[in-house]
Amino acid sequence: MLDIAFKDLKSKKSRTTMVIIGVMTCVLLIGVIGYITYDLQESIQADANSIAGKLVFEKYGTGYPPSGSIISENVSDQVLANSVVNPDKSTALLSTALPLNSTTSVGIVGITQGKERALINNIKVNGKNSLLGQSNNSVILGSQAAINYNVTVGDTFTVDNQQLKVIGVMQKQSIGSATSLDSTVFASLQFVQNISQSPGVVTADIITPNNGVSLQDAQNTLQNSFNSSLYTVYTQQDALQVLNSNENASYVFLDLIIAMILIVSAILIMVVMMMSVKEKTKDIGTMRALGTSRMRIMLLIIYESLIISCIGGIIGLILIIPLYNLFLLLAGSTSFSYTIPLSIVLEIAVVVIVIGTFSGLIPAYQATRISPIEALRYE
Repeated sequence: MLDIAFKDLKSKKSRTTMVIIGVMTCVLLIGVIGYITYDLQESIQADANSIAGKLVFEKYGTGYPPSGSIISENVSDQVLANSVVNPDKSTALLSTALPLNSTTSVGIVGITQGKERALINNIKVNGKNSLLGQSNNSVILGSQAAINYNVTVGDTFTVDNQQLKVIGVMQKQSIGSATSLDSTVFASLQFVQNISQSPGVVTADIITPNNGVSLQDAQNTLQNSFNSSLYTVYTQQDALQVLNSNENASYVFLDLIIAMILIVSAILIMVVMMMSVKEKTKDIGTMRALGTSRMRIMLLIIYESLIISCIGGIIGLILIIPLYNLFLLLAGSTSFSYTIPLSIVLEIAVVVIVIGTFSGLIPAYQATRISPIEALRYE
């Protein structure tokens, strides 16, 4: 049956090529959209990982990341002095944005000198990984920030009339688009307070519990120690829920696009296979007259549908990375992907099999209903 299916496809090269291009385009779009969703989830997870095993203390109702939170430095000091807090691995931070040019701002985060690991964990840093003992204008850059400003360790650049000296550049945290850490500039807390004209305030506290204190116990203690209507304390899981809920609309939109592409692709193959059945009515009648079973006729049509779908799927899979990188380039990113995650490969494989099989069922059923006598009379 497979050899007959291949011969039938070769005999209708123009039609077969057209359908393969259609399937390839559908698979390519599904793959790129799947990659966008995967990249978005990876970036969210990477952002949340920055507070893995930690707590965030901030103004109530702000959410994550806590860029809109404002708490007094006195309250922050009380939090960091609590018995459940490890002061050596916890820090206050101040997040703000400074204009780089007329259309772009720089996200800059001030942290206590010597407490950088409270936020950037064990991220590998090229150069110095601490602001302690460095000049007041020293900064550590995320990987994307270093690319955006075209600087490396030892260079200086100017933001809002402030000259910043790069002492370290962090390793990239996501395979695709940049995370918030990748795009951030880290400086000393006092320096950021001065340049943002925000004396005596911080955005939030990043807290590591003391040895022997569980994350849950530390969260409960801090929440009970401070007015819960003014301040909130949350974990990495809480942050993940907030980040994912913020992207729910995007997930739904992308899923709807994938569903529409699947439907269009299936209809395309089905219509072409129905045309193929109609063109081969006399051939099918001859096969039936020679004793070919209805099941074998049905399999012949499904095989043709699957072959077309698989060829288009393989070509589309090969082109996913170039198209996705073009998408990143148009979006202004300079970090590109070079491998396709296994989950997307499996998703494409399932899509190809489902489209190829189900879009061939109706034409295959029609083929089995052809009467041998009527088919032999067909012109």
